[in-house]
Amino acid sequence: MLTKALLVGLILGLCKMEYFFGYCMICRPIVISTLTGLVLGDPVQGVILGSVLELMFIGSFPIGAAVSPDYGSAGAICTAFAIITTGGKAVATTLAVPIALLGGFIFIGCKLMNAAFGQVMMKKIEKDNTRAAGRIYLFGAFFTSFVVYFLYGFLSIYAGNTAVQAAVNAIPKVVINGLASAANLLPAIGFALLLKMIISKKMAPYFFVGFMLAAYLKLPTIAVTLFAVMMVLIILSNQKNTPETAEAYGGDENEF
Repeated sequence: MLTKALLVGLILGLCKMEYFFGYCMICRPIVISTLTGLVLGDPVQGVILGSVLELMFIGSFPIGAAVSPDYGSAGAICTAFAIITTGGKAVATTLAVPIALLGGFIFIGCKLMNAAFGQVMMKKIEKDNTRAAGRIYLFGAFFTSFVVYFLYGFLSIYAGNTAVQAAVNAIPKVVINGLASAANLLPAIGFALLLKMIISKKMAPYFFVGFMLAAYLKLPTIAVTLFAVMMVLIILSNQKNTPETAEAYGGDENEF
C-alpha cells in the first residue's frame, strides 16, 4: 500500500505542476485518472473512470477569484480508491465531491502561502538580491504545487484505504447499484453546465442535429464529425456565392 500511495501522490504532484509545462491540461480528470490507472496496473479502468469524472467536472474551471472544486485531486484519488477497492465508478463518483471540495480548500491555502512567499521575495528584491528572490520563487512554486498535493494524494491513499474499504463493504449492494445508476446521470449535468455557457439560438440547431444523428441514427462520433465538416464547407461555399460576399472580396460572384 505504501508503494501505491507514493505513486498516486507522485502523479498528483507532477500533474499539479502543469504550469511548468505551459498549462497543457494534464490535470484534467481524463488525463490524471488514466495516469493513475497506469501506475496502479489498470489503465483501462483509469480511462473509464477518467471519462466519468471528466464529464462530472467538465463545466468546472477556476476563473479569476472564483475557486472551483479541485477536479485534479478528485481524478487521481478517486480513481485510486476505485481501483484499490474494486468499487468501480460508484466509489469514484461517491468520493468525487468531498475530495474535490477538500482540494479546493487546499488550493486556497496554497494561494495564501504563495502570498507569503511573495512578501519574502519583495524584501529580497528591495535589497537588489534578485538571485535569492529567484530561488524563493522556485522553492515556493515547487512547494505549493508539488509537495502539498503529493502529501494530499499520499496521505489520502495510505491512511484512508482501510477506512474506505470498510465503508464500501458496509454499504448495501442495493445502494451501490443506486449510486452506479446515478453516476450515469452526472454526465448530463456536466454537459448542461457547459452548454449554459456556449448555447445560443444560432448554435442550438447544430447541437440538436448532432445529438439526433448520434442518439437516433446510431452514427459513430467520427461520422457525425465528418457530417459537421461537410455542413461547414457547404455554409462557407454559400456565403461566398452571395453578391455581398463577392463584393467584399472585390470580385465577381461568378468567380466563386
